[in-house]
Amino acid sequence: MDNRIIRSVAVLAGLSVPLFAQQASPSLSDLKGKLQQLEQMMKELQRQIAEAETPQSPPGTALVTPPSKAPSAVTAQLPTDYIGDLTRLRTVASENNEGVARINNEDIDPALRGFFRLPGTGTLMKFGGFVKTDLLIDANQAGTYYGAYVPSSFPSSPQPHTPNASVSMRPTRFTMEMRQPVNGGVDSVKGYFEFDFLSNYDRNSIRLRQFYAQYKNFLGGQTWSAFGDPDAFPDTLEFEGPPGMMATRQPALRYTQPLNKENSVGISVEKTGVDTPFSTQFGAPVGSSLWPDLIGFYRYENPHGHLYFAGISRSVGGVIPNTTMPDLKNHVLGYGGSLSGVWGGEKNNVVFQFIIGRGISNYYNDNFGLGTDVGFSAHGKLVATPTGSGQGGYQHFWTKYVRSTFSYGYLQVNSPAGDPGTTYHVSHYATGNFIVQPSPSYLFGAEYVYGSLERKDGFKWVAPRIQASVTYYLNTYPKE
Repeated sequence: MDNRIIRSVAVLAGLSVPLFAQQASPSLSDLKGKLQQLEQMMKELQRQIAEAETPQSPPGTALVTPPSKAPSAVTAQLPTDYIGDLTRLRTVASENNEGVARINNEDIDPALRGFFRLPGTGTLMKFGGFVKTDLLIDANQAGTYYGAYVPSSFPSSPQPHTPNASVSMRPTRFTMEMRQPVNGGVDSVKGYFEFDFLSNYDRNSIRLRQFYAQYKNFLGGQTWSAFGDPDAFPDTLEFEGPPGMMATRQPALRYTQPLNKENSVGISVEKTGVDTPFSTQFGAPVGSSLWPDLIGFYRYENPHGHLYFAGISRSVGGVIPNTTMPDLKNHVLGYGGSLSGVWGGEKNNVVFQFIIGRGISNYYNDNFGLGTDVGFSAHGKLVATPTGSGQGGYQHFWTKYVRSTFSYGYLQVNSPAGDPGTTYHVSHYATGNFIVQPSPSYLFGAEYVYGSLERKDGFKWVAPRIQASVTYYLNTYPKE
């Protein structure tokens, strides 16, 4: 029996003894006071008995909140009016689609399995993530970013070809999600927190990936940039993916407006993060912007997939301290467009993304921090650097538990005359894998990764990799 119930019974017994054992007749007021105490104790005892008899939901089942017990509108099956079947059911090793902000806080799993309720509230909470361990065998040095495949960190001048092998768990991820009902349970505030261990080039140190909250399609915090499309990432075991993917996560204020069940539009105001050259013939620039990055986007979705278009406008430039040379204290317009999507079925599907623009290099998966948003022309004029990329992937299920994905990516940066010869110019990226996932809780597989990088001065480096991976997913259930 619950300890609280035992204590309540003991208190009731203690109250009853003096009631009936007293020799002198008590006053009417005393009797009424003791009767009220007994009634209060009986109500508390009945509440505790009812609470103890309420069956607990077993792990993996939906949480159902009776309206009479907690102020929550969570039901056994939340609506998925704006999430298509392919978006909801598509399986990827990275689980990048799990933490994406959705219209009306809809969830990939409408049953909200794995959530538990904070005692005494209608707030739901879920812990998740995965433990990922990679065996890496490089036929040639594949850069300096331990645990990931980053062509921008490939050597920039001739050196001996050196094989290398290692083991990494840096992509391991932890997530926490909270859903708090508001307005009597009609709406909810969703909070999402996510980190991994890739904050340093060679150490297992914590890196914040996402921390945002959303209410009525107003989002604030750090999450995937609206210029990208995390639903369109190819299913690779290699953690980073194609260098030209738009994969930035940064602080943002965003609003999304559904037009109907298939179409939605939105606007996002995001951190600038202008990537200026490390040095020029005039000195080291300090980046700045006249306004935050402005992004508008449109999404079309149906059961067979989705299409996503985003356009960006930004101010890129800055100042070179301690000089009054003309045209050095300046800003220019950066702009670009992105078209991406996923199409097919749960067993066979294709993903793609195409990007073109000027002054948008820091949004690429492999180009942030390289100083290629802006540069100087041969005449000393500040210019926004032209770039373009394209990537795609094809996923095929051989059986229910065995699948493969083949992907390819291309990125080109046409750096201006003032940039040094070692500046990133063209990269190629390709993968092919074989993945076995007998359960939603774990997978293992192998992948071949090819990457090449050509610098502005023509120097080229090729680094093939063979990778084997084992991943254990936490608090994950079969997709239905």
